[in-house]
Amino acid sequence: MWSVNSTSWHENVPKAYELFRPLWKGVLVTAGGFDGASAEEAVASGNVDVIAFGRPFIANPDLPERIRLKIPFTPYNRATFYGGEEKGYTDYPIHTVA
Repeated sequence: MWSVNSTSWHENVPKAYELFRPLWKGVLVTAGGFDGASAEEAVASGNVDVIAFGRPFIANPDLPERIRLKIPFTPYNRATFYGGEEKGYTDYPIHTVA
């Protein structure tokens, strides 16, 4: 999964929320490419107020618990989203303690 902390083509490029914060003093919501740690960092920076999770929530029905316990996210399979069956939409397991 892509992460806002990854070093790739966007290295040294400001994050969108860093650009928008000076222009918007209200509640700023952002999404896309966050894991638990990077979401916490973004909120702690003061540049964003809320992180929204979309695709990661499909693959992680227990996402709030995973973030709280610092459990890695299950990767999602975008090719199976909204395909009309349970595969890839409702069949992702919750994390269990080994």
